[in-house]
Amino acid sequence: MSKLRRREFLMAGVAAAAIAGLPKMARAQATRSLRIGMSATNVNSLDPRRSVQNADNFVQRQIYDSLLDPPYGTFDLDYADVVTELAESWQVSPDSKTWTVKLKQGVQFQKDAGELTSEDVKFTYDTIMDKTTGSTQRVYITDLESVEAVDKYQVKFHLNKPNPNFHASGLISIIGSIVPKSVAGTMTMEQYARQPVGTGPYEVAGTVSGGGVTLKAFEKYHGKKPEIDTVEFRYMADPTARTLALLKGDLDIIEGARLPGWVGQLKQQMPNVVIDQTRPGSINTLYFNMSMKPFDDIRVRKALRYGIDRNTIITAFGGIAGPAWGINPPEFPGGFKETELPEELRYNYDPEKAKALLAEAGHGDGLKFEIIMTQREDYASIMLMVQDMWREIGVDMTIRTIDHTTYHAEKDKNVNAIVLQSSTFAPVSTQIPVTYYRSGAEVKSDGSGDQNYSHYGAIGGPGVDDLLDQALAEGDLAKRQEIVRQAELKILADMPAFTICTLSFVYARNPRLDLGFDVKAGYARYRLGGAKFTS
Repeated sequence: MSKLRRREFLMAGVAAAAIAGLPKMARAQATRSLRIGMSATNVNSLDPRRSVQNADNFVQRQIYDSLLDPPYGTFDLDYADVVTELAESWQVSPDSKTWTVKLKQGVQFQKDAGELTSEDVKFTYDTIMDKTTGSTQRVYITDLESVEAVDKYQVKFHLNKPNPNFHASGLISIIGSIVPKSVAGTMTMEQYARQPVGTGPYEVAGTVSGGGVTLKAFEKYHGKKPEIDTVEFRYMADPTARTLALLKGDLDIIEGARLPGWVGQLKQQMPNVVIDQTRPGSINTLYFNMSMKPFDDIRVRKALRYGIDRNTIITAFGGIAGPAWGINPPEFPGGFKETELPEELRYNYDPEKAKALLAEAGHGDGLKFEIIMTQREDYASIMLMVQDMWREIGVDMTIRTIDHTTYHAEKDKNVNAIVLQSSTFAPVSTQIPVTYYRSGAEVKSDGSGDQNYSHYGAIGGPGVDDLLDQALAEGDLAKRQEIVRQAELKILADMPAFTICTLSFVYARNPRLDLGFDVKAGYARYRLGGAKFTS
């Protein structure tokens, strides 16, 4: 058995260990409490302006309303179909540079924080745009010039470039989740992260602890009051513990273990389980840190790319994984399909070519380095398979595993030679290249930078800043997508990073719980305000 086959076998074994031998699903007791197990160790931040992990985002989606959102369970961004949560109505100027939102009147904040007004919206976005706050959402609204509170219930967003997709990049959750100025304006983000106040269907009950969050229905919610009174989020990094709790009936929803074979194993033990699966889900990309040797050498970067068999990884994950040939996944408007790329930019698996490039770069005797990596199963599974593949071409990558929250903090300090980032975006062609490939977005050692982990455009050539500027200035969507495709081709040629695969977000749900909609696409979170138990 080859090393790679052994790794696939071992990873499948981990999935099986999370399922095999566990008891069949117990009959859950009637209860008004909805219990959810999330793949994380500790609460990081419940401030939507500064949020880095899926578990926190799921909790936030219940606490906060967004200005707008796609129809629940979808990523449908057609203007006519967008859901208005805090907005009563909205308009776009002919040049797509001014977006006017009229707020619903009488919407109350939790914890007696008063009525939602345009000043709260302006405050939320002003703090996101302020570079000193370190907001993780700022990268999504780089084209936002200013926010104007026209009157008590009307807000205008002034963009410095036309953007017909600003609703998708700047007004939907979590970016469009509004915090109260009267509360958040009196605290630091660190303080507010543990004392969140929103307008959503649920509010925090009691104190936010490290290992979980309990929410209760918000009595003054402006929409339909939730049918389920209490929601308990339990942070459980161990996939075996989450799976066992679902099978025993202790949890109603769990964040699935994105491990090879996990879904199939779970269905064997719990045939009636409901699997909520998004497409394309997360986009899993490896970034070469070109500020560190030898990753400043394009031959090394291309060698490592040729040394990865994407098909083996996708096959190992089964039906939850999919291919990505360019920077944007093929499900995105304008995303590249395999046949649309020149042969040399497809980087099909070729270990002999990888070895030859390493030798040419002076690493014929091998290459050795260490990275830090999160323990979260989807990240860990991918990197363990990559580690084995790279051994086949003479590359020895040592993986030092840390918890998921710490990993997110550390990778943003320019400490890793290679960064694996799992990200989810609305299907807007400009968002991924603007977030990760603009020179001005490079990561910094003090943590004050953004998410260009490769330092692309700042090191090793001009990058694609000019093309991205052209795309962002273009109001015609088809023309904008074509410019982005030109940028993608250059990124693929320069190889500062590459997308390994997409992974559907997977949640396993007790069939007695009805969400009120089907989950087809979207972020790794969904609304629970309309959920109900059917038995």
